[in-house]
Amino acid sequence: MTGAAGFIGSHLTARLTELGTEVVGIDNERSGDWSRVTVPCERIEQDLASLSVEDLTDALTGADLCFHLAAEKYNSSQSTPQRVIDVNISATRRLVDAAAAAGSPKIVFTSSLYAYGSLGPEPMREADLPAPTTTYGMSKVAGEHLLRIGERDHGPRWSAARLFFVYGPRQYAEGGYKSVIVSNFERIRQGERPTIYGDGKQSLDYVYVDDVVDALMALGEPANDGALCNLGSGTATSVNDLTDLMVDVAGADAEPEMCPPDWTAGSVRVADTSHAATRLAWKSRTPLREGLRRVWDWMEASGG
Repeated sequence: MTGAAGFIGSHLTARLTELGTEVVGIDNERSGDWSRVTVPCERIEQDLASLSVEDLTDALTGADLCFHLAAEKYNSSQSTPQRVIDVNISATRRLVDAAAAAGSPKIVFTSSLYAYGSLGPEPMREADLPAPTTTYGMSKVAGEHLLRIGERDHGPRWSAARLFFVYGPRQYAEGGYKSVIVSNFERIRQGERPTIYGDGKQSLDYVYVDDVVDALMALGEPANDGALCNLGSGTATSVNDLTDLMVDVAGADAEPEMCPPDWTAGSVRVADTSHAATRLAWKSRTPLREGLRRVWDWMEASGG
């Protein structure tokens, strides 16, 4: 698994280990943290971009499945466009070549809603023509195509998930960027007012991490070779409604602080999840309130 010490990777590593699967994880802790991984995992503590095809072939030899979660995020203060290309495109190409050399374990790739480039309001569908507006989104589209080309040229099977806004315990910042859930829960814990930018009507599709892990496991099944599925709740929640729910979950008495609008003003970013429901027999099952409760309890217990 690449990105094994990341937010989603740590949850997926735990699930695989619970099922008796031996996991080899690659992570350089640039945005991950090995302290998240409390189950047995053979660690390769290196930068994915620095690993050669031969290095990756050694790591993949004997594997049945490769979950490719490592990525350079578009919103990291440490990131540059070249770094995004080096990790998300060039290293993915080497990983596909290595999979072929190692006997073709299947690759399950985490793509992103940023592949679409859409700000809504229509739900995003897998059949939509990708029109990414960021280097990160472009790199995820490129990763999907590299899998298709690799299968044609070398044989490794693949499947991919376009992730929407995944949240849950153990999610925290890289390079100073924090999700609205993490940042506003932190503010509430410190006795500060949560912040809302603009009118708060901008809406996002939040999906709980355990539900995403369920879908990634399903995508690893041979029956789902070649599948490309949106993973979201299928519901758009406004920042106003999210904030009200977070304040209620925290048992706080805090009026939001209204800030100037940002680039998300007027956006509605939500997944059409009908393909995942049909192909994977999957849907998001964790209600937003319950998921937020788990995040709040984790932050209270860990101080994180």
